[in-house]
Amino acid sequence: MAMIEELKKLYQEAKYKEIIAAEEGEKLNFKLFQDAEKLLQIGWAHHQLGEYDKSLQIMYDLSEFYPVSSVIGESALRGFAHGLLQKNMDIEAADAILRQLPQGLTTDNVRINQMIMAVRKDLKIPAESVMSMIINALKTVPYATINGHIINNGALVLHEARQQEGVKPCLPILPGLIEAAIGIYEATNTPKNHIAGAMFRASQIFEAADWKRGAILIAEESAAIWRELVSTQDGARYQRNLEGAEAQLKKLSQ
Repeated sequence: MAMIEELKKLYQEAKYKEIIAAEEGEKLNFKLFQDAEKLLQIGWAHHQLGEYDKSLQIMYDLSEFYPVSSVIGESALRGFAHGLLQKNMDIEAADAILRQLPQGLTTDNVRINQMIMAVRKDLKIPAESVMSMIINALKTVPYATINGHIINNGALVLHEARQQEGVKPCLPILPGLIEAAIGIYEATNTPKNHIAGAMFRASQIFEAADWKRGAILIAEESAAIWRELVSTQDGARYQRNLEGAEAQLKKLSQ
């Protein structure tokens, strides 16, 4: 059994499987505050691993018992919204949850995720709202990983919606935005998988902006980090990311 501080440290280091293993076999009761804190970390670990059925159940139980005005209740409800978006692309259910969450960067992060799913459903997205959230993340200091997430995912939304008329005026600034997100990740000691992922997106954005040399260089950096991550004990889950970065490099080199 681990202390909550140990689980939080493992989460910051992106050691999600270790979080789950640390409490495996323990009968945690979500109605007990100390257990609830641990379950919240376990729920987010399952989410990061793409194990959404497990994360959704934990987040649901916690959000039903703890009020949204509490740290556990707010985080669990937000995690539940993220899980619904990732598992089912359920924009409407997430929207209902967003109305219950307090305003701020953590809620904007869910809303940006909602926008990603909207684009992938071929829905029109409000470019002004996306830019407003990005600008707020750029202005809110001191920077933390979440600022990088909003800018990174916001740039992705606009890139994927680049054929929409309302988005086209934003396209010239996308290379600068994704570079800002990478800079924030690096400055805030964000786990390397997020940095590598942002670099992969940067390569795609640079390519769309007709900056091929920059796209190749940043794709090489992305691939190098994914190779490093794949070589770790828990690295098998990054193999697909590495293959994507290598495919991007191959395409750019043709």
